[in-house]
Formats: sequence, structure tokens, C-alpha cells
Amino acid sequence: MKKSARYTAAQALLRLAQSGAYSNLVLEPLIAQNRLDARDGAFASAVFYTALERRVTIDHILKKYSRQPLDGLDPAVLAILRTGVAQLAWMDGVDDYAAVNESVNLAREFGKAKASGFVNGVLRSFLRDGKQVPPAAGGQVQALSVAYSCPEWLVALWLEAYGQEACERILAHSLGRPPVYLRANTLRIDAQGLVRQLAEEGVQATAQPPEGCVRVDGKIPVETLASFREGLFHVQDRASQLCAAALAPQPGERVLDVCAAPGGKSFTIAQLMQNRGEVVARDLHEKRVRLIAEGAGRLGISAIAASAGDASEWDAGLGGFDRVLCDVPCSGFGIIRRKPEIKYKPQKAIQNLPEIQYKILQTSAHYLKPGGRLVYSTCTLLPAENEQVVGRFLQAQAGFALCSQTTYTGEELDTDGFFVAVMEKR
Repeated sequence: MKKSARYTAAQALLRLAQSGAYSNLVLEPLIAQNRLDARDGAFASAVFYTALERRVTIDHILKKYSRQPLDGLDPAVLAILRTGVAQLAWMDGVDDYAAVNESVNLAREFGKAKASGFVNGVLRSFLRDGKQVPPAAGGQVQALSVAYSCPEWLVALWLEAYGQEACERILAHSLGRPPVYLRANTLRIDAQGLVRQLAEEGVQATAQPPEGCVRVDGKIPVETLASFREGLFHVQDRASQLCAAALAPQPGERVLDVCAAPGGKSFTIAQLMQNRGEVVARDLHEKRVRLIAEGAGRLGISAIAASAGDASEWDAGLGGFDRVLCDVPCSGFGIIRRKPEIKYKPQKAIQNLPEIQYKILQTSAHYLKPGGRLVYSTCTLLPAENEQVVGRFLQAQAGFALCSQTTYTGEELDTDGFFVAVMEKR
């Protein structure tokens, strides 16, 4: 049955809270299921992602105007209120009357007619007060949490690690929709050639460092393009491309990517090697291994050998390697712009990650030949998962030397947040 864009946004928020899935995996099927056209789908997406990424601030607002505690509200009513406030406070192109009126109608559509007056009262009270965000009670952490819609515990960790100025830059960069970066398949085309090809398909793009990187302007479903089907590029954030470049793979070498799926770094590594040598791309799950193999096939890469394996367990059958990329599972706080739901995971959910990361790094090091290069990377910005893991490893492994370590906080290059440490085996 066809539903409205606003209904779809509230429905997606509700499903996300119930399932804990990634935001895109919740929203996109609902847009199709509710038969939204491109324009309504874009509006549903804008409402949904605004409500999701601003949830901390929205709930701070709602606490002032709701006579009931938020955790006591019906989940559907809370989702409707969040989408209503999102439209009023952050979506300038939306008429205030329409935002309130349609939110009241949504209460009825969701079978919550008795709550329609409550929804109307809360939103109109916020409107009457000039749509002002109430001041945060408490100190600096609370103020930044409300201003940038980030949980207090994460704000506190970033303040401690980076100081106020850098912390605010990270928080500001975590809001809004990220750009799309592509990696030109340099086995078939260079970055400038890809830019010209994309222009012929009506897509504006620019080449940027590192070599092969292309930034796409606008919201384009690039996977629908003929150039994608022809294997002229794969989607990969610029920071991820810089990580692959840091490995500096050479033609003819053996390279191991221990946590490779969905394969972006492996593809870039194979291209840097001119498709000569061997890239062993491993992942824990067979389903994700198939994604790597399918991507390599589309790109015409024959140097990649994809297989399943646990990166924390030694596999003597793999042999030795000239270079090893250890891009470990992490908390993901460098990609909040892409997946805002990541910042709402409880702190206890990430407490065991440094131990897992250390074990994977330690195991990965055993595959490296003397004189070889080991790269450890994450897409998070927590020192406990980055510098501290590397420091612990180097203390335990006297045979390794640190060449460089870099934290890309994201805003300086408009990329995902990333950490890359380059080490060499003596």
C-alpha cells in the first residue's frame, strides 16, 4: 500500500529502534515497499536521517514539552514527535504548519488517534517558543552533547583525547550527509578519464589525491551507472584509499588483507600492483567473501584470491607475505556521517574491541616476511582502539618498527574518520 514520505520516515525510525539494523538497510526497503517516487523517497530520507542524526538534541527538546517521560511514550508516538521536531528545527524548506498538521495525522495513521492531541500540543508549544533549543544543564560535556547531538560519554572521550577545539571540529563534521568518493579502476581507466566518462553519463565529478580518487558531486546512485557495470570504478571513501596507498604494494608481491570484505581496499591494492602478484583477501563469513569475489570479477581483477578465515587465528597454510593489511573491526565512530545510528550504541558494546583488535594484529604480524610492511587501520577515532593497540603491539614485538601513524579526523580532507599505522618488520 502506498504511504506518504513522512509516514515512511517515522516507520523507518520505529523499525530501526526495534531491529538495531543499519539505517540504509531499514529505510531503502520501506521506500520501495511504500511505493514512493524519487521525490518523495528523497524527502523521506531527509526527514529520517535528520531525525536520526539529531536524536540527542531532539529528545532534549521533547523533554521540555512532553508531560510524560520519553521512555514512557508509545514508540510510534515518539518516532512521530522526533520526525516532527526534525522538520521544524532543521528542515528550512518545510512549512511549519504542514510539519505539525501531518504529524498529527500520522498519529491517526499509526493507530494512535488518542495521542494526536498530545502530538499537536508538544509541536505547537515548541513552535510558539520560536523553535529554540533549551539550554543544556551541566557543563561543557552536556553543552556539546546537546549542540552536536552526540552521547555524553563519547563527547567526554573525544574531549579527553583531542581537546575542545579539535573535539568540536570532529562533532561538527559528524553531522550532515557525506560526499561520495570513487576509486577509478586504473587497470582500465585513470581518474581524469573516469571524470570524463561520468560527465557523459550526466554526473559531475572531480579527481582528487590520492591517485585514482574521484569525488562525485550530488546524490547519485552510482551503482546504476553504465560505468559501474563496466567495472570502471568501485565506491571507496578517500580515507580508505589513503589507507591502501600507505601499504605501498608493489607488482609481483604477495599481499594479505586479513579483514577484507566488502573488498574496497583489496581492489585498490590489486590495482596499485597492476594486477600482478597475489592479494589474499580474507573474511570471517562466506557470504561476504562472495561479495569480494563478485566485485573483483566486475572490475576484471584476477590477482585477488578471496577466502573465509578467522583473522584472530593463525593459518599456517597461507604462507608468508610481503605486506599485510590489518583493517580491524572497530566501533566505527569515524563514519557517523554515513551511519548516524553508530553513535547510539552503548559504551559497554565497544569495551572488548581493543582486545580483539590486538589479537588480530598480533596474529597478522606472523604472516609477514622480514623487511615487510604491516598496516594497522580502523575507521574510528578512539585512542583505545588506535594508538594504544599499536603501542601495546610494539612493546611486545621488538622486531617491528613504527614508520608512521596518522589520525584522519575527517574534516581536514572531508573524508571518513580513519586511523592508519605503518610498521615494518626488521
